[in-house]
Amino acid sequence: MSNLVLYRKYRPLNFRSVVNQEHIKTTLSNAVANNRVGHAYLFTGPRGVGKTTLARIFARAINCTSRKEGSEPCNECENCKAFMQANSLDLLEIDAASHTGVDNIRELIDHLQFAPTKAAYKVIIVDEVHMLSKGAFNALLKTLEEPPKHAVFILATTEIHKVPATIISRTQRFDFKKVGIADLSKLLKFVAEDNQIKITNGALMEIAAAADGSFRDGLSLLDQVINYADGEITEELAENVLGLTGIKTVASFLDLIIENKTAAAVNFISSLMYSGRDLYQFEKDFLEYLRKILLVKVGTTTDFGFMADLQEKLNLQAQGLTLQRLTAIIQIFQKAEGEIKWAVVQSLPLELAAVEATEELGNNPTQPPLIVRGGETAGATPPLDTRGGTSAEASAGELSKIISSWPQILEKIKDYNHSLISSLKLAQPAAIEGKELVLIFTYKFHKDAIEARKNRIVVDQVIEEVTGLKLITKPVLQKEWKGDVPEALGSDVAANNNTVESALKIFGGEVENSN
Repeated sequence: MSNLVLYRKYRPLNFRSVVNQEHIKTTLSNAVANNRVGHAYLFTGPRGVGKTTLARIFARAINCTSRKEGSEPCNECENCKAFMQANSLDLLEIDAASHTGVDNIRELIDHLQFAPTKAAYKVIIVDEVHMLSKGAFNALLKTLEEPPKHAVFILATTEIHKVPATIISRTQRFDFKKVGIADLSKLLKFVAEDNQIKITNGALMEIAAAADGSFRDGLSLLDQVINYADGEITEELAENVLGLTGIKTVASFLDLIIENKTAAAVNFISSLMYSGRDLYQFEKDFLEYLRKILLVKVGTTTDFGFMADLQEKLNLQAQGLTLQRLTAIIQIFQKAEGEIKWAVVQSLPLELAAVEATEELGNNPTQPPLIVRGGETAGATPPLDTRGGTSAEASAGELSKIISSWPQILEKIKDYNHSLISSLKLAQPAAIEGKELVLIFTYKFHKDAIEARKNRIVVDQVIEEVTGLKLITKPVLQKEWKGDVPEALGSDVAANNNTVESALKIFGGEVENSN
């Protein structure tokens, strides 16, 4: 084996050997073949998907003196060799993360004043271009507007939203995609066979899934496993070395949830913790797996690049869950994901989620949660509540407390976020569903304002401070609400809604209404 790390050893040297990104390869190849080279290109996409690799191939192709097949660099002529060895005066690669200032860009611009020494074009590759300062972007902008005829810029970034629109508009933009698990598995298998490494298909898939669509990450992970392994690389070995949560692991955990095995599910989490697994990563992997189950359930896609046995397992689990219960499980574990980072006992949010998903959902998977609307109980025989009376009576009491305390809640909100008042004044506390407080809104933009996570957290916190009730706000449009609305706030809210409608008539606005 070469001393080079795998992702450098197997870096593609021509357009044809680049895996995926077909739309980009074709466009760049045609530009070379037809001699229609632009002055500025912008490559954007996730890390490790081939942005810098294609930039270097393109730089060699437009300067190659002996192209193959019309557009492929020969990698043997003087220009190609100089570009590959990074000792050509006509190629300049800059890492914007460490060269962020305006002076760095001015040096680059000065460099462009001179004609190429041997190549047809001077190529400037700026990696992580979003890291440039405002002054550096301004200096670069002028050159992009009126570049020398012999200059070609290739800008690469993983965060396109940080690149000014003025820069983007002066470039040809190419969006790189993440590579699929199946394609990445094939590449990893080729690399392993080329290095005479025995590895199971399960291990290849685990590494490909952990790479999250990145060629470089996939090859780096494979390199790490190869350095550790003595003999065949198995799925279990890959998981242990890399600290991964395998697909089979999350699938086994979901089996326990589906079968309502509370004790086994909690023990499963404990065993992960004591074996040194990253529970936060497990939580993310489990949510991603649930997402795939959801996609299968609603019929959007069924091909995730898994091996046949795992794909069949996923399909069977999707069949074993109702859509209602599946979405409830996802919501439960999404909530745990938000709590696990800050928990004193890291496993506790996951363990509570497992209990809730098996005990509360599992014992009554089809019956909707008890709902109290407008102070009336739903259901003939509500279960007993430990606070005294029935849970329906307790919820009705809580709703009454919320309604009576609403003016104080609005006043308290001002201390945190004064802009929320205009939307919250038009809200009507309508029901308590489990631990969720339903707020009814006539207009969608008011609902959306409160539904934003940072705003909802403020509302939940103020409600708890004023009433002592720990509830989660659930904004709902009036047209989507089937229940009654309490009369206590009805007249005030109606008056506010009339005011909004009057304002809209005066100013000619339009809002999505519930009708």
